Amino acid sequence: MFARIQKLRDSLKRKEYKRLAYLIRLLFSLALLYWIFRQIDLGAAFARASHLPWGVILGLMLLSGFRHFIQFQNWRCALHLNPAYKYHAKEVAASYLIALPLRFALPGGHASFAKVFYLKNSSILASLISTTSERLFMTWSTWTFAAMAAYFSFPQMSLPLRLLMVVFSAFMPLWAALIMASRPAWRQYLPAFGVQAPRMMLLQIANTLIMYLQYHLILNVLGRISAIGTWLSMALTNISNSIPITISGLGLREGFAIHFLEVWGFSSEQAVATTLSLFFFQDVVPALVGGVVLLKAKRAV
Repeated sequence: MFARIQKLRDSLKRKEYKRLAYLIRLLFSLALLYWIFRQIDLGAAFARASHLPWGVILGLMLLSGFRHFIQFQNWRCALHLNPAYKYHAKEVAASYLIALPLRFALPGGHASFAKVFYLKNSSILASLISTTSERLFMTWSTWTFAAMAAYFSFPQMSLPLRLLMVVFSAFMPLWAALIMASRPAWRQYLPAFGVQAPRMMLLQIANTLIMYLQYHLILNVLGRISAIGTWLSMALTNISNSIPITISGLGLREGFAIHFLEVWGFSSEQAVATTLSLFFFQDVVPALVGGVVLLKAKRAV
């Protein structure tokens, strides 16, 4: 029985199966986008997005630039989890920019892990631990804010379950530290994790709050919503970013936004215009810059 399970695992690692899995996820992404856009007036959604005031557009671009600076600092902190890593600012900046277009290569953004090949580190394992830690704190922020939003948004859910979601999400860095302590090969990174974890948590809190501000600016051009309403709706919407079944969250995020913004009086077109507007400024434009860097970059390992 064990031999059969092992054989199945080995077969799933073959390239043809990986290609098939990617094709299935790509087709799912396209089907989901088609289904969502059939339900709305896509032209109206784009028209609403294109009529954002120039002052708001400028504000969104500046805030996106600041968010990327924060995420760059988060990546830098993650690299310092390895005591043997020798910091090179240009190399770290290049690897960060390279990851931006790679997020579009595979559903869930897993291709961004390839940025470790553009770093000179003591080992690939050390780079992978840094990359995994970087994503851990991004996920921690998304889940924690979403869990708190769910606590207030779903009073019909049992109180213990809502509290469990908040506690589990809020203490994810602690769970990660316990996992690192359980493996001898990973324990060497634990002291640096204890130093960098609080910094990365503060960085992700700042990044998330700025994101809510961006959404608040867009939503109040298209309609009216309070700061609390923006947090509750968009925190629950952004949990879709943790579901790795579509490319860069497209389609899934729009579906979530339509559902959670409806409570606050926003139409489907307004919800889609909101998410696509921020997606353009936060993801598409920086990915074009990163694409140029990727074309010129040489692998370090």
